[in-house]
Amino acid sequence: MGGNFSKLMLVVGVCAAVCLTSARPAATDIRATTAGRVYALSDCASSGWQQGGGTDGLLVYSLASHPGSPSVYAGLWGDGVYRSPSGQNSWSLTTLMAPLEITSLAIDPASPAALVYAAARGGIYRSDNGGASWGASGLAGQDVWSLALTPTGSPTYAYAGTTGEIYTTADGENWDLAGGAVIGADRMFALAVDHQDSRIAYVGTKEKGVFRTANGGMSWTASGLFPMTIRALAIRPGDSRVIFAGTQSGGQGIFRSTDGGASWPVHGLAGRDVLAVVINPRNPEFVYAGTYGGGVWVSYNGGQDWSSMAGLTDGAAFIYSLTLFTPEGDDGCQVLYAGTTDGVWARTVTPYYTLYLPLVDKKR
Repeated sequence: MGGNFSKLMLVVGVCAAVCLTSARPAATDIRATTAGRVYALSDCASSGWQQGGGTDGLLVYSLASHPGSPSVYAGLWGDGVYRSPSGQNSWSLTTLMAPLEITSLAIDPASPAALVYAAARGGIYRSDNGGASWGASGLAGQDVWSLALTPTGSPTYAYAGTTGEIYTTADGENWDLAGGAVIGADRMFALAVDHQDSRIAYVGTKEKGVFRTANGGMSWTASGLFPMTIRALAIRPGDSRVIFAGTQSGGQGIFRSTDGGASWPVHGLAGRDVLAVVINPRNPEFVYAGTYGGGVWVSYNGGQDWSSMAGLTDGAAFIYSLTLFTPEGDDGCQVLYAGTTDGVWARTVTPYYTLYLPLVDKKR
């Protein structure tokens, strides 16, 4: 080597299960169409936020995506359901239109290319053709605040949280009362279901904290964080003992349980209300949190520390929903969508954290 010293760059990749010893795989060229322009990135980690075409000024209350779905869906407050090609950011209104207030969206993991549900103030709607057309799917006349389809599908297909009640269904159409009245909350804001056992689920409530069922909703027990309002729940892929809860209780921030909701010792983002939480399925140490007025934050160490994903200001800083689109067969490039009071915003991210450290090699 020439000179007294040579500088080497070490790329450290943090992955979901084991540390990588090789370089990060090359990212595919995901193109996201925004208002009148297209951006293409070779390094997904360097992307900034871009506003979604056709959504400016709209309040995006819910979002849903799936690797096998050709579309990402956005539920708007008073404006129905919009959709965009997966991995892109150009939106159009579906046939489920205003004045519906869409509170939650869910894509069937067993049929992601076709089957999607929309919960609304007034009932649940279902599309069997990827959002091209919709029909009523139960709980007509009720305000449905949360909806979760189960990854296992059996014995419980879906949970729905309404004004004071929780319902379950085995087929997506016929809903049975599941004992939520015992909780005593007038809104069930968030639902999360164990990835391996659909009988185990958690509900985040208004001013009653988190409740848990282990028998498909037949009974519910308090799981902590009383008397907080819980606006978001997320279960870590591969380890259902780890659960995140985003609160809207005077800036209490986000909590993490590592024992299935028995305790919530880890507390972050103090001083902020957290309305949305997403865990990266390719690297569960990466957790994204949407705050009310403070934009999106990310933790690279499972919720211990948080950093702001800068670039969302004014109306775009008020985050109601998040979803992370992870293409099938691509480990290097993902698209994070944020639903705000000023439309959908998106940016490319990666499940790898790269840290560049200069090393000194002394000539011997």
